[in-house]
Amino acid sequence: MSSSPPVPSPPGDPHHDTPGAVPVLDSLTDPPPAPLPDLAVLRALAADAAARAADLLDRPGAPPAADARSEADDLDDTTADIVRFAARSGDTHLELAAIQLNLSVREMRLLAIAHRFGGRPAVATCLAPRPADPDVLAAAEHAVQPLRPSPTAPVVRHHNHLTDAPAHVQLRYGPDRLWHPYVERHGGWQPAAAPHPDPAEAYRAARAALRAPARR
Repeated sequence: MSSSPPVPSPPGDPHHDTPGAVPVLDSLTDPPPAPLPDLAVLRALAADAAARAADLLDRPGAPPAADARSEADDLDDTTADIVRFAARSGDTHLELAAIQLNLSVREMRLLAIAHRFGGRPAVATCLAPRPADPDVLAAAEHAVQPLRPSPTAPVVRHHNHLTDAPAHVQLRYGPDRLWHPYVERHGGWQPAAAPHPDPAEAYRAARAALRAPARR
């Protein structure tokens, strides 16, 4: 079995998805001068910039939904930009992105997956635990109780994490006030599905992700 978690597909290259559009930089063949990155990275950066511009045109005056900062979001913009770039690029530039953030490739992959599921707030939720209202966690635990396969086993509350270890499910309450589903695979927690305002729906999504075969 592969150790790679299930991942949503990255968005397509906007230049190749638009009829009649000319791919940016495709006519160049010589390597760029230092300190510029290589052509493959420059093309990916151009595609990312074009996608962001298209998002901004669709939502004048507002950032793209995936890049929106919430009130409780303490994620720095550099990290957010690098993770967004890695998420749009698939696995192609994961190693380069990981180096820039001083992370392992596995850690970088998890952040990219989180971004694909829930944008910037999902990345902040994936990076580190954060304080959460105990009443919010208690209400979430009550909501998921009927769904648990081992209802008598304890549920662990830690910061914004609600962990049902026997079920291999964890819910994380994000700065967007959504519940982010995580599943345990190969000894680690991995983003499993898009976040949801209802903890019960997030729990169901995590359980469904566990039943799905892992993608390579």
